[in-house]
Amino acid sequence: MGDLICLDNHILIWGISEYATSGQELMIDKTKRFLHWLDNRKATILIPAVVVAEFLMNVPPEHHATITNLLDRSFVIAPFDTLAAMYFSKIWQTKRDQGIIDEARRNGKTRELMKVDSMLVATAVARKAKIIYSHDNKGVCKFAEGFIEVAEMPDIPEQQNLF
Repeated sequence: MGDLICLDNHILIWGISEYATSGQELMIDKTKRFLHWLDNRKATILIPAVVVAEFLMNVPPEHHATITNLLDRSFVIAPFDTLAAMYFSKIWQTKRDQGIIDEARRNGKTRELMKVDSMLVATAVARKAKIIYSHDNKGVCKFAEGFIEVAEMPDIPEQQNLF
């Protein structure tokens, strides 16, 4: 078993739903190459349950069982449990004391969105993930700083046919 890697919602949207907003269409193929690359490296992919909830918000309820079965077979779905709750509290209090919460509010981030970002980070930290791959540089990165590395999904080149 390889490294434990945590993924944020955008990667699921692009890689599983194959949906992209205008101007992000290239992210679908990029994400598929990235997921294939992780699979080849035997990485264990962690998806926090809070990310699954966020992902399902745009999926019709009649498809929830199919999607969650697919996610359960392909990834480790980590619950927001007591250990994650303890990390959440520590992260939230640290970021509050650093002024990050007030700064995010001034920049238009709602308390609900900040809580989801912090819960995602807390779940990854509780499960000892090596890194979180996220496209949310303003949210997840702010809460993760000092607790876990966050990076944009790398661009994995397409394998060229040698013959």
